[in-house]
Amino acid sequence: MAGLLNKADLLAAMAAHVRHVGLAGASLRPLARAAGTSDRMLIYHFGNKANLIEALLARLADEMLGAMNAILPDAPAASEADLIGEIIALYRTPTFQPYRRIWFDILSATMGDKPVHGAVAHRILVGQVAWIAARLPVGTQNPTAQAKAMLAVIQGALVLDLVGMHRAANLGIDLAYPPR
Repeated sequence: MAGLLNKADLLAAMAAHVRHVGLAGASLRPLARAAGTSDRMLIYHFGNKANLIEALLARLADEMLGAMNAILPDAPAASEADLIGEIIALYRTPTFQPYRRIWFDILSATMGDKPVHGAVAHRILVGQVAWIAARLPVGTQNPTAQAKAMLAVIQGALVLDLVGMHRAANLGIDLAYPPR
């Protein structure tokens, strides 16, 4: 990895590191090691640690939304129940395991009054609302409001999954969006 001299390459290497170890590994020295550079060079490229973390979180948010776009079609779903089922199934895949961990790390940091993390969490959620709204069945009334409601159910299911309450998560989804 020696010779990574641009921000995009540095961010790609650091994002891969964080996907593997979570945000707990997002301190300067481990990030620099992962990028094959020094902590001083990271500061040179990003100005300070806050800017580096902001750029890294933005990169991870873009990756997550990009992966969602790549995996699920952008065509309207047959029903809301089908769409939420596809989304939950996607989040439960091993591919999305690192993003789920990072998501909860971001939320935890937001609770610790870290404004950059809160801004990135907001960006991710706004992106997910738009992503869901674009895939709702044709004719859905007020797709943005419906996408927000679906996102609330999805986020609740993810929290329940996190603590091993998969059956409760599935029950909540089925009650909110009964299968056809």
